[in-house]
Amino acid sequence: MRFDPFEDRWWLAGSFLNWWELDMLGERRPSWIPSPDDAMARLARRLPAVLAAVGVIHSYRTLTTGQVAELAGGLPAGAKSLFWRSMMGAGLVDVGFPVAVSGKQAVRPDAAPFMAVRLPSRSDAEPILERLGATPAELVALSPPRRAKDWRPLLRGQRQYDRHNLLAADLALHARAAGWLTAGEAWGRFDLMCADPLMGEGGPDLELFGERETVCVELTASTNQMLAQKFARWDRVLAHPGCETMHVVWVTAGRDSNSDSVLMPALEQLAADRPRMHVAPYVQWRAHMSAMDGWTPQAGEPAPFESDWMHSDMGRVAAMVGLPGGEKWRIPARLDPPLMF
Repeated sequence: MRFDPFEDRWWLAGSFLNWWELDMLGERRPSWIPSPDDAMARLARRLPAVLAAVGVIHSYRTLTTGQVAELAGGLPAGAKSLFWRSMMGAGLVDVGFPVAVSGKQAVRPDAAPFMAVRLPSRSDAEPILERLGATPAELVALSPPRRAKDWRPLLRGQRQYDRHNLLAADLALHARAAGWLTAGEAWGRFDLMCADPLMGEGGPDLELFGERETVCVELTASTNQMLAQKFARWDRVLAHPGCETMHVVWVTAGRDSNSDSVLMPALEQLAADRPRMHVAPYVQWRAHMSAMDGWTPQAGEPAPFESDWMHSDMGRVAAMVGLPGGEKWRIPARLDPPLMF
């Protein structure tokens, strides 16, 4: 059965997890975490899987091991897998467990009901990936574009909101099952979607890409004075050229029905005169991808990625410069197709 982050039993102590960071353990490293040398040796043999895991975790901020496995494909879902324990041992992830209110706290992957992962919060994962053999091109593919002055990817845990992030990943899985391509918060930046650096690096929690529409999901659990400002900022985003087919759905993600009873009217009032903004309760959106105003987007069937699109041109160009056989060139397997985060 798929993990459901919306279940209140995981959040009785609050909307956070009990995180274990390798740098903080010191000599208290538990036996289930391999030594750094053993972990690095194992991960070097599975570099494509490591890169896929890091890319998805960076995009969605916090996920369970099962969610990473579904979003990346080909990775082990079980928390007690040697792969995930090696990721911890190498310092590539922190691990988090649900906080128990009974006093019986489980902090082992074979004992806890689930284990979450995030990139290390106190260090950058990039040097570790370089030691594993990752190329500059592979590292660049893990992170969205940055300004020229800080072009190197910043692969570390940031903007962590545990329950919030797990809910976004859950919605991504349901959207992919409905035919959508998805990208997490790290890629859903206003400056990228608008091609306007003045819009800043904020953005939605989740982006869904279909054949005719892009849907930006904003998870919100409380109403405050900033809500109207968030709607106004989206007005500016949607007014940019190229954003004509973009919609925003405000998904209520409160922990009880009382919060929705306060939040829903506020959101519906703000969205009423905005035809490309919609409101939906979390459970309804996850199950049907339908909003309260009846709007139900359809993914359609995007054209498949074609890795051979330039082979014939390569043949002609290669022949002109005296290098016959250029049409036989192939993109390295590790870069084909490009990772979708």
